[in-house]
Amino acid sequence: MSRLWVIGCLLICACSLNAQNAVPDSSVRFFGVPLLSYSNDTYWAFGAAGIVTFRGNPLRSSVTFGLLYTQRKQFLLYLPYQWFSPDGQWRIYGEAGWYKYLYQYFGVGNAYPNDFLETYTAQYPRLRLTVAKHLTTRQLVGLRYNLDVYNIVSSSAESEVARKVVYGAAGGRSSGFGPVWLYDSRDNQFYPHQGWLAEAALLTEHEFTGSDFEFLRFSLDAVRYWPLGPNMTLATQLMAQFTGGNAPFFNLSQLGGTKKLRGYPDGKYRDRHLLLGQAEWRFPIFWRFKGALFVATGTIFGTAGQPLHWRPQGGGGLRFEFDKKQQIHLRVDYGIGDGRENSGFYLTFGEAF
Repeated sequence: MSRLWVIGCLLICACSLNAQNAVPDSSVRFFGVPLLSYSNDTYWAFGAAGIVTFRGNPLRSSVTFGLLYTQRKQFLLYLPYQWFSPDGQWRIYGEAGWYKYLYQYFGVGNAYPNDFLETYTAQYPRLRLTVAKHLTTRQLVGLRYNLDVYNIVSSSAESEVARKVVYGAAGGRSSGFGPVWLYDSRDNQFYPHQGWLAEAALLTEHEFTGSDFEFLRFSLDAVRYWPLGPNMTLATQLMAQFTGGNAPFFNLSQLGGTKKLRGYPDGKYRDRHLLLGQAEWRFPIFWRFKGALFVATGTIFGTAGQPLHWRPQGGGGLRFEFDKKQQIHLRVDYGIGDGRENSGFYLTFGEAF
């Protein structure tokens, strides 16, 4: 989703949180906040967000939720989840949701001027499901299924989407399936201080997977957490995505948003292939407040051998630790890209990577 300019209320009941630290690990824990925000895409928006955690092995299971309704009659319901089986052998993670959202479209590739902007509204259900089994203590292998039933209900007049210049402008069912390999040696899934989290996946979409499109995507995402003393951490991430075949524009690799080049609008740059590197220094400030400083660079491209245009990014943020034992945070970041229109605030749960 595009960035949200946070205008108002974030109600945090810190007194009630202190009692959670004495609750045993087998308990169910919940935290939620009301949200009020404003953006050019949504106008005024209100809703709620939160997280539920419960027992898992070796890490705690969780379901994050977000519910948002906007002045433009947009509706977002999303439920990212991760489940760790009690015997420690299985892991299931992904997202379920339903969206009706006004998207910003900035073109495909690097040739568009920086001020190019069109809009379209899409509504669709979403399912992301990965089922993986441990091979060793830290390695897992499994299968992934992705589904979006994408319906574009409106678009700005004479836009590329309205004129169906871009592939996928008519919408359709995106249904993909493929193998996943995972390596996880983190000491905490919400706010790691050390260890690795690496994932490689191969996803294919074809008529036999129930898709209206035909393409193949390989993705690799590797994050390393480096302890810098007892309370500071350096997190680094390298990501690569490569796509073959004919992927619709809404399934192309994208830069921007809350996780990849914060500050740039969601989907500011999109194409068949993506490379991204970022680093973040996380440190305590006082009480339950923590800070972060981050830098990143990324690029998208369409063909091998094409000159790469790397996009710079930097920024800082504030964290509020609402669950001290699990180290779960509310995150507020301000990212700065190459221009004022590529800078902005974000409010969300959990870390960017």
